Amino acid sequence: MPSTAKSSAHAGGGPALAQRITAADSKELEQLWEGVTTVLLDCDGVLWRGMELLPGTVEALQCLRRRGLRLLFLTNNSSKSRRQYLRKFESLGIQAAPEEVVPTSYAAAAYLRSIGFAQRALVLGTEGMAQEMEEAGIDYCTWEQLCSSSGSGGGGGDGSGSSSGGSTDADASGSSSGSELAELERAWTAEGFGGLRLDPEIGAVVVGWDPTFSYAKLCLASALLLELPGCQFVATNLDSADHMGNGRMMPGTGCIVRSIETATDRQAFNVGKGGPWLLPFLCEQYGLRPDQALIVGDRLDTDVALGRAGGLKTALPLTGVTTEASLAAAAQHELPHCVVPNLAALAGIHAG
Repeated sequence: MPSTAKSSAHAGGGPALAQRITAADSKELEQLWEGVTTVLLDCDGVLWRGMELLPGTVEALQCLRRRGLRLLFLTNNSSKSRRQYLRKFESLGIQAAPEEVVPTSYAAAAYLRSIGFAQRALVLGTEGMAQEMEEAGIDYCTWEQLCSSSGSGGGGGDGSGSSSGGSTDADASGSSSGSELAELERAWTAEGFGGLRLDPEIGAVVVGWDPTFSYAKLCLASALLLELPGCQFVATNLDSADHMGNGRMMPGTGCIVRSIETATDRQAFNVGKGGPWLLPFLCEQYGLRPDQALIVGDRLDTDVALGRAGGLKTALPLTGVTTEASLAAAAQHELPHCVVPNLAALAGIHAG
């Protein structure tokens, strides 16, 4: 059967980009895999959409393992911890080892550890983010803990935690009651926000996917970042939206981050794909060699951007966010090396 591969030549006679490859293009697939020892795999839009496993995923991963390739599952989705992701992998029939799963909930905690962070972090996100902070030994507090506690609770490496992120009512020990924060969430007033006391122990605001994000949380985060000297602003990712699996786009973490950036006139440090920190971390922590790696992801601004900037081969399956129209509108430097119908095609497997 003749090859169906098509490519878009790079302006100026450089290597072809956005080469179209299907499962039938065995020669092109062999060329793509030549020299590759590690595959970085996005999850949402590559392995699954929501809780729907994409056709051929399990078979493709098994095929890649049989080739002797090391797999790293690299997701910007911070909603789950590594342990929680492993349970999702198992529920979908995907084989994965704990050390192969790298969500940005873990990346955020690893980043704070890498810079020797020794203060308290306000975590705006899910239980999964809190779990990763706990495992990294980082003192942290969450909005929910702040609202429900009076000077104790929260989380931290020693298990004692803290609940003194901000309040208008401090007790005799100097810790803060959460009642005023809870009231600010229930019925925001300028007086309540104006009287909010901030915990000087907080040295970072870490923002991930937070389905309960609110104006009150925005107010607390912005006050901490504007008023506490040196308070760091960390984002797990800047993704604007993700597919839910039914054709609808769900606003992503980037929308939350951008609102805080607007309120503070500060730029968050992105520890996920699309930011400057993650690839060097992977090289150091996992011994990744970019010249021997292929990244597979459905986003031009994160997956492909990481690969192109870092010298990795890049493959984009058309099962996620990026559409044919997006590819047609993209600049040359934004394009992946190849475009495939789905992950299965990369393994030479015909899937529906």
